[in-house]
Amino acid sequence: MKTESKSRDEPLRVVLVELRFFARRLRREWSTNVPEITFAEATLMSAVTARPHPTAVDVAADLQIDKSTASRQIAVLEQRGLIEREAAPGERRAQWLRLTPEGRHILQQSDTVRIEAIRDRVSDWTDAEVTQFADLLRRFNARSS
Repeated sequence: MKTESKSRDEPLRVVLVELRFFARRLRREWSTNVPEITFAEATLMSAVTARPHPTAVDVAADLQIDKSTASRQIAVLEQRGLIEREAAPGERRAQWLRLTPEGRHILQQSDTVRIEAIRDRVSDWTDAEVTQFADLLRRFNARSS
């Protein structure tokens, strides 16, 4: 192991511990503050909005989950009236996904609740620190895809 790598070990352990803590807290708070949809459902619904005409295959790839898992979650959201399917023109089997008006409303509400929670956590940060945090998270997540 290189010397510079060893010098990173402790901060990387801290990152790992903090990410685990963050993930547990986020899921716990999500179920309390956003009872209409689970964290996984909100993540999938957000992935549907990230592309103009996503398919289940697109959503599975974007979320790095198995297509069968994505299909099951999509079916549940479709049954609840939060997602709808539309035949993709010119393609026999492909179906585009989109949020229903109710789905868009619930996702927007959940995003508002989560943004407020984040705003509270960074309330004593400068605008520059918030921007830097956003930039670093974006960079970190871009490397993991």
